[in-house]
Amino acid sequence: MSGINYEIQSRKRRSYKHTFDYNFCKMKYNEYAFMELDEFKKCLMNPVKLGEIGHLCSFILWVKNKERHEYRDSLGDYGLIHLLFHCLESKEDAKQHAEYIHTLFKEDIKLV
Repeated sequence: MSGINYEIQSRKRRSYKHTFDYNFCKMKYNEYAFMELDEFKKCLMNPVKLGEIGHLCSFILWVKNKERHEYRDSLGDYGLIHLLFHCLESKEDAKQHAEYIHTLFKEDIKLV
């Protein structure tokens, strides 16, 4: 089964149904996780690639927390997401945080 269905309820009591394609996400995750740091740093400065990384991180963390695989880094559960927003704000932040983000992505949130 390659798709995991999930629902997000809005405050207006509507549901948004999405399908999580595990195989596709695993492929995209591996693409970023096995990049060299310099290449990964360039991705953090590209809005499209940064969006993909952020989407993967958000979803992987959501799945892990739902399955009770608690994830915590030194900034709290969603510190990684917080740092990705800083990358959007400035390229200097992307350069400064790239190594830490790359390490968290490869080692801590690992999609297995």
